[in-house]
Amino acid sequence: LFYSLGMSQRVEGLYLRSTKINHNSLIAELFTKQFGRVSFIFSISSKKNKSFLFQPFHFIEFSTAYNPEKKINRGSKPEMVLPILDIISDIRKTGYALLITEILNKIIHKEDKNEYLFSALKTMILSFENKKFNPVFGVFFIKQLLYHFGVQPINNYSSTTPFFIVSDGRFAATIDNSLDEKFPYEIFHQLLGMKIDNVFSFEISTLNRRLIMETLLRYMNYHDLINTDKLNSIKILQSLYD
Repeated sequence: LFYSLGMSQRVEGLYLRSTKINHNSLIAELFTKQFGRVSFIFSISSKKNKSFLFQPFHFIEFSTAYNPEKKINRGSKPEMVLPILDIISDIRKTGYALLITEILNKIIHKEDKNEYLFSALKTMILSFENKKFNPVFGVFFIKQLLYHFGVQPINNYSSTTPFFIVSDGRFAATIDNSLDEKFPYEIFHQLLGMKIDNVFSFEISTLNRRLIMETLLRYMNYHDLINTDKLNSIKILQSLYD
């Protein structure tokens, strides 16, 4: 009855991607708190400069008479929910926003409605905006995604199980020959147990961050969450680690 009446409501969504279809309208795919991933068409006026709203790490609130039977719903009166200023002015933060948004775009599907994930993403992005840049945030963010998609590695690191095995998702007594011989197992163990409050003061060398990032993406690939060969922004990110 609610949908048939066409009642308008305010909806909040995280930007995933957009396609401009002409000079004054675009289709945006958003991960919404209420409905999961949904496509909306928006009218954009150059005078009001609304197109800048649709960018990585932007949370957007807008009005819609949402109908779940439609492939594309109409959205109107979009506004920023959180002020994202530092992320768009710091090229290092922008690089991470691009990469992580590309990952989110590939792993969040139409049928995924997850208010807990939505809340967690909002918390992490707000921290990233407000805290001093630390490149460790990127690997932490991806580590957190594994938890929300039910494939988090088991953090059983010890003196008798010091080696991480990608296919098992846990530490073991024998080495995984597919990992680099310099892989930082103890640092990876610390990262797996880390809360967001500690991320921005945690230091990992450039080499170790790359090794951990590669391993996390391989692990996601192993669990069919993402095809890492098609991650375009990982190449951009490599030049922004420091």
